[in-house]
Amino acid sequence: MSLLKSINNNISSIIGPEMEIDGNVSVNGDLLIYGTINGDVKSDGDIISANNSQVNGNIESKNASISGVVQGNLIIESKVTLKKDAHLKGDLKAAIITLEEGARFDGMCSMVKQEQYKSATSNPSSLNTANEQV
Repeated sequence: MSLLKSINNNISSIIGPEMEIDGNVSVNGDLLIYGTINGDVKSDGDIISANNSQVNGNIESKNASISGVVQGNLIIESKVTLKKDAHLKGDLKAAIITLEEGARFDGMCSMVKQEQYKSATSNPSSLNTANEQV
């Protein structure tokens, strides 16, 4: 479990490799995904998707580290890392973006300051304005 050693060890919820969830997931705290989620995922903490995990929906969180497949948009308040095995099929909005060599990304990218993120998520039409100011 080297993945757990590289994070804060503050994981409050885990979606196991044999689990498939059909519906939206909302978590207070950090979430580690090994399985499949068919719906949107929202966390007030960090989201970590392991290799071979799949999310078919949008992800919104404070930070994210993606190693699996995401078919949806990532809206991250602070930092997102697409690891070498990650495949994002959707748009990406974050203040800090890291792409490892080998990561695949099919979509649009917007870097948004953290202050602008808070107003943009409460008013989605303001995200375009925030992006123009960056």
